[in-house]
Amino acid sequence: MPPEQQKTVNRPVRCRGVGVHTGIDAGLVIRPAEAGRGIAFIRSDLPGKEAIPASVEAVSATARGTSLGPGEAGVKTVEHLLATLAGLEIDNAVVEMDGPELPMGDGSALPFVRLIEEAGIREQPAPRRYRTLPRPFALETPEGIIATLPGERLRVACTIAFGDPLLDSQYLDLILTPEAFARELAPARTFGFYREARPLLERGLIRGTGLENTVVIGPGAIFSRGGLRFKDEFVRHKTLDLLGDLALLGSPLRATILAVRPGHQLNVEFVRKLKEVLDEPGSAG
Repeated sequence: MPPEQQKTVNRPVRCRGVGVHTGIDAGLVIRPAEAGRGIAFIRSDLPGKEAIPASVEAVSATARGTSLGPGEAGVKTVEHLLATLAGLEIDNAVVEMDGPELPMGDGSALPFVRLIEEAGIREQPAPRRYRTLPRPFALETPEGIIATLPGERLRVACTIAFGDPLLDSQYLDLILTPEAFARELAPARTFGFYREARPLLERGLIRGTGLENTVVIGPGAIFSRGGLRFKDEFVRHKTLDLLGDLALLGSPLRATILAVRPGHQLNVEFVRKLKEVLDEPGSAG
């Protein structure tokens, strides 16, 4: 069987929208990039227009989202777009932004999937370079656990539990393909607890949040425009976020990921450890 080829978008596509935390309206353009470039972000509204790589080394914050790059010159809440590019097997692209935070859309990755469908995908004259795990390992923190095992393809099993009567434990086990990503993960939306709204606002977060982009779990009720998209929408969204943070590895991975109560801080620390393991002497890929 011939090796899989790297891919990029066929043509530039753009969208605008409000950032969920900053509340600032911003636009982005996804452009094709040469083979081997990877994913990079550029702040077109700032002088210099230096590229920020989608790499774990560039992570600057993980509070309720993943941010890349230096302070006010960085880009915020990149995980949904990174999950989409990884899920649809886009290896190379440049994302230009004229503001500090990616548009939130409806709180899911579905708007980005539609954007990539509009752009089209083309193969490039270079093989994909998958990374394979040399040995099992796990990372445990007070917040959760992520473990990984060698595998022939990317498989993610995720479980969450919040101790809330409206949100029972949920579990999802999924083999990642572009079709599975678009159907099973991309539509799942961001969610939050109503009781956390005031503390988060006081920290300068969720300024762009509303029922148009967030499922809100309130006292005795779940508030969602149009109802839940999946009975287990919450664990699907946590898996979506995990996939976006996993893209910070910079290369497609073949392994089984087991996650218990994942979150951005844990996800990023896991990717840092994963990169160390993959770079051990004698490791393949």
